[in-house]
This record gives sequence, structure tokens and C-alpha cells, in this order.
Amino acid sequence: MAAISSRNVLLTIVVFGLMFSGCLTLSPSVTTETSESSVFKSLSTDEPWAGQHVRVTATLRSTPAAGNVTTITIIDDSGQPYDTISVESGQTTVILWVPTDQTSTLVASNSVNSTSIGTLNVTSSGNRVL
Repeated sequence: MAAISSRNVLLTIVVFGLMFSGCLTLSPSVTTETSESSVFKSLSTDEPWAGQHVRVTATLRSTPAAGNVTTITIIDDSGQPYDTISVESGQTTVILWVPTDQTSTLVASNSVNSTSIGTLNVTSSGNRVL
């Protein structure tokens, strides 16, 4: 009989807990239009499931504007800040967490001189398990 690892047991407990709390989304995805953005080149996710937020990989453009970004703030659909991520000089990819099943706004800014550099609307969706 194969041994069950504690990691598998923990993962099973977490998945069932999320399922029964109504907070599990399978095959999460993000939709956005980056062609006009001077900061964001692309956004993607490759997670098989999500809870209250979706893990998103944001690729930044090689532009002077993107080079000046020091923070990215995620604003949820109610207009409240959801998370703020620091961006290091020269960083080209950033991991973000956006709320599941809603449209959020990403605000790229320079915290040194308090200027907004660009915004981008992103919609996350998936197959919600109740």
C-alpha cells in the first residue's frame, strides 16, 4: 500500500475547504487588452484552481515608462485597494494577485515622485464551484 504524504493530505483538506466555502474556482483565467499600455506587455495565469484571488504573471514592457514603475496597486471592483506590489528597477515580470471573478484595475506608479504611470483593467474568471 502506498504511503500518503502529509502534503497530499493538506492539499486535499484545503481544496475541500475551499469547495465547501464556495471559494473555489477551477481553470481561472484573466482577460485584458494590453496593446495600448505603455507599461504592461502581457498578463497570464497557469494555475489549475484559485481561491479568493488569481495568481497572475505580469510581463512589463521595455519602455521608459515601464522602467519608472516602482509599485503596482490592484484596485478591486468596489474601488478599494486590494494589494500593492513593489517593482524593482529592471524587473520585467511581476507576480500579482487579483480578486477572483471580477474586474480589477492595475495602477502602475512611481512611489518616489507620487506619479501614476499607467492603468490597466483586468477581468478574472473561471468555473466557480459552489
